[in-house]
Amino acid sequence: MDLSYFVNCLRALLCACTSQTWVPNSYAMALAVLTPVLFIYARNEMRLKRLLIIRDFLTSYPATAKPQENPDDGSYLNPSVEFVRSKYVQGIPRRTQHDPTKGKKTHVEEIDDYIADARLFEWADLRLLVSATGMMIVTYYGMDALLQGLSAKLSTTCALKCKLTSPLAADLYLIAGLAFAGAYLAAIRGFMRGLAAFDLSPFTFLRYAVETVVSVVFIVAAYRAIPDPTLGIRIVTDTTSAGQATQPAAMQLPDVSRIWLILAPVLGYLPDSASKFVILRLQSIISWVKMDDDRFNKVTRVTPLDALDGIDYATRFRLQESGIYDVQGLATYNPLMLHIETPYGIYQAVDWIAQAQLCHLVGLEKFLVLRELQIRTIFDLERAIDFRKPGSAESDSPDEFDLLLAGVLIAPTQNLRDVCSIGGVKLLMVDQTTVKSLDNPDDYSRWFREKLGLTPADVKTRVEHMMGWIADDLHVRRLRRIWQEISDSLGERSKRLDGEGPKPDAVG
Repeated sequence: MDLSYFVNCLRALLCACTSQTWVPNSYAMALAVLTPVLFIYARNEMRLKRLLIIRDFLTSYPATAKPQENPDDGSYLNPSVEFVRSKYVQGIPRRTQHDPTKGKKTHVEEIDDYIADARLFEWADLRLLVSATGMMIVTYYGMDALLQGLSAKLSTTCALKCKLTSPLAADLYLIAGLAFAGAYLAAIRGFMRGLAAFDLSPFTFLRYAVETVVSVVFIVAAYRAIPDPTLGIRIVTDTTSAGQATQPAAMQLPDVSRIWLILAPVLGYLPDSASKFVILRLQSIISWVKMDDDRFNKVTRVTPLDALDGIDYATRFRLQESGIYDVQGLATYNPLMLHIETPYGIYQAVDWIAQAQLCHLVGLEKFLVLRELQIRTIFDLERAIDFRKPGSAESDSPDEFDLLLAGVLIAPTQNLRDVCSIGGVKLLMVDQTTVKSLDNPDDYSRWFREKLGLTPADVKTRVEHMMGWIADDLHVRRLRRIWQEISDSLGERSKRLDGEGPKPDAVG
């Protein structure tokens, strides 16, 4: 293939555009305008709905807005709640005037004011619409190319008037239109994900506008370079059967190769993934590109969300729309954000995140073993190892549980064996007078367990120390605080059913 192909391509497109008076395509124009307008409208409706959920949450659990040391201070708000609230009140101008004689407003009253002040197409929404201008232009011309390409190929049955007289221009319009269709569907899915996470920003529209243009240009160029991707296979087949090769199919094709009717939208739908895959594969043949250390791919795989109790495939797909793709992502997610941005309740969100934190911190293998021992969440493990009654300075958990859980936490896993085998790691066993290297991780884990001690008191002290660093993460502390504040809002009576224990006034 030489440069004449691209020259003919450009000449055909220019002739198609300049040989006639430009007439707007009403279908393409409607799609181009309605796409950003509908998403911006949906964004405002979603903001109002989620502000109502935040208000209901603060009303139901007032302890999240009142510190224990000063419950009457209305200025306090849990940082996790504050992050969620500030995300949804940004861009809403304050119109409601506050009467200073009535005192400071509560957080619930402030959210009511934001809901009353919200209007459709505020200045922030207009700026978002302006940033979508590029996407509207790309959508118009992409849809117009698709309709004109289809009209040219189906001119005998199509009601649209065919504007393309050159067969080359008709083919190029059809391929460009199909590539746009795939890229447009990918953009719509991206807009939906941004809408679900309330992350529909000007960058989102600009990004997908650029990606759509790049995809269409790349696919049209690929079509001109390889009009028939099956040519090589057919030449080999014809040579084997007839003893000689046929003429190149690129000169014989009267129409667009059918495989391009599938390739064009598929490549348009997955442009970023395809380019990254090509670059990754090229690393093995280009010496100056830094290679990835992929020796440990087997032991560094992500843990899927449906490994947790209560999450099936449909739920996993819904969480992925909010940007949560694996257990680590769920473990570090704000539970209030998960409750507000998904259809799942706050207790369900807290339970899933507590499970994810345990799985993330101890590993999937040990998590599944602990679950069989009735330990499902990070707080179950914390209470089993280091449970303290209110007012008690020492742990009240039975020593036998520390012995049991020490064996689980120190147990060697297949991942540990694979890491030592693939990386050639030899673990050191250090005693008072000797240092030995061990090839077998099982021997090291056995030695480690012996170092924890043999008496219940020694094991208890060391395992509680281990639990201290396992659970000392910011995302665990955040969840623990939300758990305790919700518990405080439920009150003391929620801890036990009536009749299951002595009444406070009956003691003594």
